[in-house]
Amino acid sequence: MGIGAQLLRRRPLVLASALLALAALGLAASVWAHAARERVAPTPHFAGARIADFPVSYGAPGAIAEVPDPLGGGARALRLTVFDRDVEPLTPTDNPRAQLVSPDLVGAGANVWLATEFLVPESYPEVDPGGWVTLVEVYGPPFRGTSPWRLELAGDSLQWQRNSSYEFDTPFKQPLVRGRWIGVLLHERFGRHGFVEMWIDDRPVEFFGAGGRGRNADPATRRLKMATMDRSNDEGLNSVRIGQYRQAGMFAKGTIYFRGLEVGPTRASVAPR
Repeated sequence: MGIGAQLLRRRPLVLASALLALAALGLAASVWAHAARERVAPTPHFAGARIADFPVSYGAPGAIAEVPDPLGGGARALRLTVFDRDVEPLTPTDNPRAQLVSPDLVGAGANVWLATEFLVPESYPEVDPGGWVTLVEVYGPPFRGTSPWRLELAGDSLQWQRNSSYEFDTPFKQPLVRGRWIGVLLHERFGRHGFVEMWIDDRPVEFFGAGGRGRNADPATRRLKMATMDRSNDEGLNSVRIGQYRQAGMFAKGTIYFRGLEVGPTRASVAPR
C-alpha cells in the first residue's frame, strides 16, 4: 500500500484526534474563564470596635454612639438608635437605618470569616410578623435589590433569610432572646457556587433544621451551598455591614447594641466571640 493510501485510511483518526484536542482546549478555556471570574482572593483583616474604625456609616446625626455596655462590666459598646423618620435624605433609602460598614474587602472566590455580637434590649418594640430588621449582611455593587442573605429580626424570631434567588426562604430561624449579648460567627465562600456556615453563641447552625423553611424540603446541613454572589452584588468588592436597617412604618424608635465587628480570611483571624 502506498503512502497516499495509508494517509487516506488514517485521515479519520487524525480528524478525530484533532477534534478531541480542540474540545479539550475549549474545556480548559471554560475552566480558566470560570476561575478568572471566581479566583481565590484573600480577604484582608478588619477590626472595628469604634465608630472611627469604620470607613462608612449610615444614620441620622447622633444615631450611632459609643457608650458603656448596657449590661455593665466596664466594657464599651456601639449603640444604634433608629427613628422611623431616618430615611432619605438622612440615610440612603426610604427604609430607616443606622449601619456601620467595613472596607470593601470581599472579592470573588474569597473565604470570609466574620464575628460580631449584638444585643436587642427588652424594651425594643415588637417587630411585625411580616416585617424585618436586618442586623448583619455582606453586600456590594450594583446594590440591586436585597443582598443574597441577611441575619435579621422578624416577628419574635432571629432568622437568616435569603433573597429572591431562593424565593426569600428562611433556612434558619430561632426564638429571639432579648436582654443579653448574642454572638455570631459566620464563614462564607463568596461566589456563585459558594457556601455559608454559621455559629450562634458558639453552637453550629443547622440550616433547614428545626424552624428553617426551604423551597423543596431541602435537607438539613451545617454547610449551606448557595450563590453568595448574584446579580445583587456581583459588580465589585463587597463589604460587611452591621446595624439596624428596618422596614419603615413598624414603630417610631428602636435601639440595638453591637460590640464591634471582625472580618478575616480564617477562623483564627477573627477574635472568638
